[in-house]
Amino acid sequence: MSNQLPQSGHFAGVRNEQIPVFLLISILISGVSTFMLYPLLTFRLLDMGLNLTEVGVVLGALSGTGKILAYLIGTINSRVGSKLTACIGLILRTVGIAVFFFQVNTFIYVVFAALASLGSTATALGIKTELMRLSHSRKYITLRSMAINSGAIVGPALGAAFHYFFHFNTILIVSILAYVFLALLLAILPFSQPEAQATSMENTSDGKGKDSFLLIAAIAGIYWIIYSQWSIIVPLMSENVFGVKEASNGIYIGNAVIVLCLQYPLLVLALKNVEDTSVMLLGFSSFIIAFGVLLPFSSMAQPLLFCLFFSIGELLVSPTIDSLAAKLAPSHMGLTKVYGMLDSAAGICAIIGSSLGGALIERWHSLQGSVIVCVPVAALSLIFISVIKRRVKSI
Repeated sequence: MSNQLPQSGHFAGVRNEQIPVFLLISILISGVSTFMLYPLLTFRLLDMGLNLTEVGVVLGALSGTGKILAYLIGTINSRVGSKLTACIGLILRTVGIAVFFFQVNTFIYVVFAALASLGSTATALGIKTELMRLSHSRKYITLRSMAINSGAIVGPALGAAFHYFFHFNTILIVSILAYVFLALLLAILPFSQPEAQATSMENTSDGKGKDSFLLIAAIAGIYWIIYSQWSIIVPLMSENVFGVKEASNGIYIGNAVIVLCLQYPLLVLALKNVEDTSVMLLGFSSFIIAFGVLLPFSSMAQPLLFCLFFSIGELLVSPTIDSLAAKLAPSHMGLTKVYGMLDSAAGICAIIGSSLGGALIERWHSLQGSVIVCVPVAALSLIFISVIKRRVKSI
């Protein structure tokens, strides 16, 4: 893989080692824009007349549709380059989220949510693969996750402030302006040549871990089944316990603070000599504990404990999946296709998880509907990880 970047545009003098800084700033901006909307989007859709099942479908389309087509997006990315992919993605994202200005039927919400999801995936995949082409070490992957969660701290705080003083539409306007700024930043930033045109590519695996890579794709899907429950559970649980809708913003911020403060010290420092498979075993075990918290009666401690154990699972699992994927990917695949394939598997599972979780919660009038979805699949992931651990040593 060549790290030489075409030095053109206003940032032509930027050195290669400075590029990750600008990419991380871009991820931060994207995170702020996204998390201004997500904590309040459930209530926005409920106010528009949707029921919980319909909300689950819309949120599933928003989080999962782009991921389903991520392998196709990754293939396009490898041919046209990450810059064009990311910028077009921002345009699609802006058009898609604009639907939440209006009261329309569920089908229209789903269509535009899917469009926004395509744009979001294209932008995220373009920035992510550009960063990972520089290095797929645990350090860079962890810093990327920290940038996302830094945005997740600022975003909900801004969203709550705007929601308290202004109409929901104000949040949409600010978010759209942020996407415009981000598109301008990426447009003037030098990127690597398209991966398919690279004269030399660094193979991440000799292919002997091909079967294990398929298990990694399955584990990524399971992670997104679990993660898709967050945007449904947190608003409902927070309002039930604390009595105000804005309380969900505090839980979102708490999640981001935990991940931001603990991820680098744990993954890069404390667990630096621990195999990735062992880290993921710890992470999915934490998810099981988090959903176990939902079983007892409601109390003030419930959302706090759920947030704590869910966040620990997230900070351990999310970047480690990317790290393992880079190490176990078949040698003929570039990183754009590798991460695209993972996102496609994740997208299918996000839609299934969000829709099923919302339906079971509505049917039983209890958050324990999500427990029935998530605990069995988390246990299944522990089996898959153990299989990988036996097949591939020292990973």
